[in-house]
Amino acid sequence: MQGNDVMKIIKASLGKELCIDLVKHPVHIKMENNAILMEGVVERIAHKKRALLITMSIPGISGVIDRLRVRPAKEMGDKEIKNHIHDAFAEEPTLNNIPIEVEVNNGVVDIEGTVSSLSHKRLAGVLAWWVPGSTDVINSLEVVPPEEDSDDEITDAVMLALEKDKLVNHSSIKVTTQNYVVTLTGIAHSEPEKNAAEDDAWYIWGVNEVVNRLKVVR
Repeated sequence: MQGNDVMKIIKASLGKELCIDLVKHPVHIKMENNAILMEGVVERIAHKKRALLITMSIPGISGVIDRLRVRPAKEMGDKEIKNHIHDAFAEEPTLNNIPIEVEVNNGVVDIEGTVSSLSHKRLAGVLAWWVPGSTDVINSLEVVPPEEDSDDEITDAVMLALEKDKLVNHSSIKVTTQNYVVTLTGIAHSEPEKNAAEDDAWYIWGVNEVVNRLKVVR
């Protein structure tokens, strides 16, 4: 398959499956040695993650270079983003004594250091994503000693994120995970709450897909 054909397929899939208006929100796609480089700004992390999954599923693609960014809820400078993340870590009892290095470059956050569990790694990543100016989060935290991951670990992490998110009523949402695919069922009281719950699940490091079956009951 020729490079131009591949890019047409990707763009058509993004428009159809994600309902992304590529005129209003252009995603730039180009071939680099059988890999696809994707660059642009999307509205939600769900769009970013699913765009990568769609692209990886196309035959002949050996990899994806991810330079997609999520549109920030608020325009913030790198220093301001960094300060907000440090404050969030300091206010979280399970993280406030852990030295986590934070670097921010044009809204892209990189967190590095050593933590004692996968739950610490995942919570730190969520808190970094929640800062309004963050456009992407690279979670480079190392778990020492290494910990075996599982679907139950993912479920616990998503539930914790939902409990901490003030935009979500976690008590009406059920979380299940199978093969790192998270399914949300239950009730949301608005479309923004439904979207926020899905985004929280996508923010969790290690999640491969999110199936949002929440019903909106106003």
